[in-house]
Amino acid sequence: MKINKIYIVSLCALFLSSCNNFLDEQPTGTMTTDSKLTSKESALALTNSAYLKNTVFNKMTPGWGCNTILLLEYMTGKATSENSQSNYKDFQDLLVSDRSLYIEDWWQDCYAGIANCNLALQKLGEFENLDASLVNGYMAEVKFMRALYYFYLVRIFGDVPKITTVQSELGELQVSRAPVKEIYDEIIIPDLLEAEQSDLAFSDHTGRVSMGAVKALLADVYLTYAGYPLQGGKSYYAESAKRSLEVIKSNEYTLFTDYESLRLPSQNNKGEFIYQVQFSLNKRHNESVRIFLPSRSGISAYDLEYGSLIPTKEFVESFEKGDKRTEEKQYFFTNYKGHPSKFSPGAAELEFMDLNGYYIYKFFDQVAVDNTAKSDLNWSVYRYTDVLLMYAEAQVNADGTPNQQSIDIVNQIRGRAGLAPFKQTNASAFLEEVWDQRYFDLCYENKMWFDMLRTRKIRDDKSGEYVDFIGYKTNWGKVYTETQLLFPIPLSERQANPNLTQNQGY
Repeated sequence: MKINKIYIVSLCALFLSSCNNFLDEQPTGTMTTDSKLTSKESALALTNSAYLKNTVFNKMTPGWGCNTILLLEYMTGKATSENSQSNYKDFQDLLVSDRSLYIEDWWQDCYAGIANCNLALQKLGEFENLDASLVNGYMAEVKFMRALYYFYLVRIFGDVPKITTVQSELGELQVSRAPVKEIYDEIIIPDLLEAEQSDLAFSDHTGRVSMGAVKALLADVYLTYAGYPLQGGKSYYAESAKRSLEVIKSNEYTLFTDYESLRLPSQNNKGEFIYQVQFSLNKRHNESVRIFLPSRSGISAYDLEYGSLIPTKEFVESFEKGDKRTEEKQYFFTNYKGHPSKFSPGAAELEFMDLNGYYIYKFFDQVAVDNTAKSDLNWSVYRYTDVLLMYAEAQVNADGTPNQQSIDIVNQIRGRAGLAPFKQTNASAFLEEVWDQRYFDLCYENKMWFDMLRTRKIRDDKSGEYVDFIGYKTNWGKVYTETQLLFPIPLSERQANPNLTQNQGY
């Protein structure tokens, strides 16, 4: 049976004249793979379709206070939850199954994004009357997005189906899994190398893909390829360092001088932020703000607070003494005031509430929490701190000793945290310091789990030492095995496609 036309569902022209109207959708009508496309608006609409599923990186899912980011935080052992509906216990006890929450969302949304990218790449190549540089720029954006979706898929699931063309036959949906290395070598890296040859601007303040984003992703891809499971080694570390250094030397990005800027919507797509998931007050606001708030605490204008993602006491107290990030209302908070809508006039809670534990303040949009119950705070996929630390890690692994640039990077990040310079130049000690700063500065940004997987190391909260991932006992007495290196293929996908095999241990 032949499917004659593949429809682009909800394909909209997202005109990006400013970051404020990134999500202002202007429907252009229904298109099919047989449509004759000639206008700039059609080319833009096709390009923007590649972005539609990047919401998977921060998406509220069915369930009370459930969000896709929780999949990659619960497994680290550095997070807890006050929300029984989030299925946190499955992750705490390392009893994740092919029916667990979030797994299906990641698989389906990434592949839906890939399908949009494949269609866009096919159709963009058919535009003959548009400026070639315009089309090439659009194709670079789409290739970045396709590489990004696949990069998450291989790290979450391992071997996955390789789909690079529009599927028009029912039989084409029954695709077997391709090896991880093949996905990297034939899709992720080639897509990014081609995007790297485009004329994309090095930075972009509207939310579109920039050359800085391309190089940041390529640096991350090479760094991951160098480590587990592929163990590509020094040449890939060198390629990673090269891309990160190009971002650094561009002088297009800078560290914020304070941590407050990380949680200000006014700073979206600026300064430290290289690539973010876009939110809007009028179209799609950031619901994840309240998953970090203490459950049913009454501190916000939201109807309820979820308490879905809570830092462990052990992790917060593992920061170096004097680290500014652990000061009240920097990365964490332990007290706040009750909201007037939740407490009677004159109640003591309106002045001060001891929350009896640590909560994440890093993503605390104060205007949304105190007043509007709507946030347009973007979610970061790549920020400059990440790139700086990727450079330091890749460089010391490639060269065998830290150079002055890497030393300066580590001490720049330590300096912002109010910490004394790190003086050891021993490669192993320096590498662990870089890992420390990744743990602490990028915590709860969906980076830690992937760092654990590619290094096969976990930082023990009590000793501060890095120990082997396999065999590590969590704070709850559960032991990581090879099974936890990958998530299971969703049951629904294996039922729909019998050619999909399951990962080990599930």
